[in-house]
Amino acid sequence: MESILQKNPGSYMVLKVEGSCRKFYELGIIPGSKITIISKNNQGPILIRVGNSKIAIGRGMARSIFVE
Repeated sequence: MESILQKNPGSYMVLKVEGSCRKFYELGIIPGSKITIISKNNQGPILIRVGNSKIAIGRGMARSIFVE
């Protein structure tokens, strides 16, 4: 199990989220949900798709989302 910070662009299933669960829930990032990493670089935010929404999340938040 790795965080999305460690993954390449592609689609993944969320296994676990750590930290502010309410914020993740509001964004639709919950265990069992599908997310797609659209783009990321070595610095700056990571662009993901959750459902029909595109969301830019910071690297700190990305460390808390574990996928497979």
